[in-house]
Amino acid sequence: MKSIFHELYLGNIAFDGTHYDSNSPFVKAAKKKMESYEQLEQTLNESQKELLETFLDAQSDIEDISRKGLFASALKFGVLLMVEVFQAEE
Repeated sequence: MKSIFHELYLGNIAFDGTHYDSNSPFVKAAKKKMESYEQLEQTLNESQKELLETFLDAQSDIEDISRKGLFASALKFGVLLMVEVFQAEE
């Protein structure tokens, strides 16, 4: 194990599993996204499909970097809160 924080971020340590009901806003949005993608892909030529895939890969990279930054900031904030709690008890 690299570090507890790394394993936690990767989801190798989980406190509960997130399950979305089939009528949840998340599942509805995911279905809408997939349907839109499939419709769009049918209208594109090969060059446009490659460009779309490049765009989607870059978007995925941006989201991943953003999630990692948010995770790190939230974790640091949580640690600072715990330090303050323990200092307040003294």
